[in-house]
Amino acid sequence: MQDFLDRSRPIFGEEGLSILGKKTIAFAGLGGVGGGAFLALVRCGVGRFRLAENGIFDPPDMNRQAAAFGSTMGRAKLDVYVDLARSINPDICIDTHPEGLQPDNIDHFFSGADAYVGVIDAEKGQEVKNMTPALLAKYGIPAFTCGVIGFGALMVNYAPNGMTGNEFWRLAQKDDTDTLIPSILREHFSQTLLARMKQGMANGIQASTAIGGLASNVLLANEVLAFLLAGVGLVDREPVFAPRYVAVDFLTLQMTVADITK
Repeated sequence: MQDFLDRSRPIFGEEGLSILGKKTIAFAGLGGVGGGAFLALVRCGVGRFRLAENGIFDPPDMNRQAAAFGSTMGRAKLDVYVDLARSINPDICIDTHPEGLQPDNIDHFFSGADAYVGVIDAEKGQEVKNMTPALLAKYGIPAFTCGVIGFGALMVNYAPNGMTGNEFWRLAQKDDTDTLIPSILREHFSQTLLARMKQGMANGIQASTAIGGLASNVLLANEVLAFLLAGVGLVDREPVFAPRYVAVDFLTLQMTVADITK
């Protein structure tokens, strides 16, 4: 009998689907990056999730967020994505945290997870972001992060006990004089695009596009799968962890895997 994984089964194989069905991914943030990546991983057969999100859909979300429609405006993002996931896979296991990721729930949130997707807005949750590296090292969990950059995305992931986010961005912003557009972006993305993004930021707008949102969704979900499926014969490379990172710009049709130390 056919099921929602019928066309995925030849690619992942029964072993791969069995592995994905038993894995637990902790997701903090279901916005333009997290929401679409979450649905992609649900559709690929990942069977267990912990979701932390306290946001509500509003009109600006509709330019890039997977579940942002007129019909979902004013609804809690967490509720909408849980409904969508269960409509795809009624057997999915989801542990929800509608309060978002907080200092008093973060230890439980990470304990027993196989991977962490941290895509909280840059201006939010600084306290839990500061607590995260030590807890990821404690539980041996890799962290996956990605950001929308115009028509593309920048992905930086962190292995447990590897380079931390603070260490990566300290190197990425070394000798930078532009506080809005760091050199790591100027190196990999369209200069015209970055100039327009900078003007938007000067006017209080974090500029983005649907293409950039989709690029982030795909890049992030793909790398999580590359990590989870290591050893089943499908993936013939190591996942990309800092100091390495990935930049994709569909406007210029360029993709780069680089090392921030070189």
